[in-house]
Amino acid sequence: MHLGLRILALLFVITKTNSLPYDVHWLGGPTVIDREISPSKQSIDIYCYSGSPKNLLALWQTVKFNIKIQNEEFSQYLGDNPEQVYKDYTEDSYGWAVVNPFQKKVYRSVSINLFTPTCMAINTKQKHSIELQMQRVDLWRVLIMVSGIVLIFTSRALSGNPVFFYLCGIIVGVSASFMVLVYYISRLLPKKTLTYGILIGGWTVGVYLFQQIWENIRTLLVSYQAYLFWYTFLAGFISFVVCYRIGPPKNQRSKNLVMWTLQLVGVFTTFFSSQYQEASAAVVIAALVAKYFPKSWTYTIQGYWRRKFPPKPRLLSSEEYYEQGARETKRALEQLREHCASPDCAQWRVMLKLHDAKRFASFVEGDSHLSDDEIVDYESYAFSLERTKPVANSTRNNMEISDDDSSEDFDEL
Repeated sequence: MHLGLRILALLFVITKTNSLPYDVHWLGGPTVIDREISPSKQSIDIYCYSGSPKNLLALWQTVKFNIKIQNEEFSQYLGDNPEQVYKDYTEDSYGWAVVNPFQKKVYRSVSINLFTPTCMAINTKQKHSIELQMQRVDLWRVLIMVSGIVLIFTSRALSGNPVFFYLCGIIVGVSASFMVLVYYISRLLPKKTLTYGILIGGWTVGVYLFQQIWENIRTLLVSYQAYLFWYTFLAGFISFVVCYRIGPPKNQRSKNLVMWTLQLVGVFTTFFSSQYQEASAAVVIAALVAKYFPKSWTYTIQGYWRRKFPPKPRLLSSEEYYEQGARETKRALEQLREHCASPDCAQWRVMLKLHDAKRFASFVEGDSHLSDDEIVDYESYAFSLERTKPVANSTRNNMEISDDDSSEDFDEL
């Protein structure tokens, strides 16, 4: 009796499990799944990414769900687990019978969190494929992080750079002009109609209108690109004239405010450049420490390192020794000649102490500091030194040859 009840309970659980209204596909790595929906299929497919552990290799990683389909006649649902995705699916299916004007826009490529599980479902009757794309090194994230770090280290130089001042002034001026234009256009709209629309539809109407404008902004830019170009050019020129009239900041406090603003922008850029925010925070802290590390401490550490691990001296070769001696002698003679020709040198007093004043005057005018006899004596001495080496070598070679001849004579005997 008890055995039969257990079997019935097990069959009930199995039937209940197999009768789930959705099929879950767990994806742990780069995967492509092709789907062709059959008319008899009643369940919905839910694709879930299981997440990855946090490590330094994931600093610049990016994970995306890519949807390959012929058109955009599909609905998209995202959630942390399959139950939440299926709940959104059922609410969307039964909440709006025919048309939902406030439905979320669908995207063919969706970036998801790298470390937390994420699920997605597609409601369509067309053939499609789901791709889980994993970029080990996202170059865009690398570029953003490097830009933030560079902005932190160059903030002091950029705060007093006139070119950077004019460039930022033009960008701010053009952006502000667009905001002023939107403000004046909003004043032309009927206030009562807009107020009544917001009261009746709530903030959803405003969000929907803003979403539609944002989605169609590319079409507007392409359609009116000539007007947009001349408007941007005019606004940029006016901004440049205003910045030129004001001039770059000269007060040190103003420069400090600009520098701190740039550093703050660099900190936020570096911090949000990676989904591994603990590692990006460590990069920000390391950059700030390296930026504001006292130079006296740096010199102390370098001195201690050199005392503890002194560099190994490199000995000069004979050719390098000769070249360095000739170069340093020539440089010292030029400095001596310049000093003797300068007003700081009392030439007459020096000439009174010299035995050959004419030679001193010739040296100051550019002649050699050696006389002809001294040059001949030096060349003779150098020639004798060079001649001594070959003689010694030839003597040694002759001795070796004589030894060889004596050995041959001894062999003949």
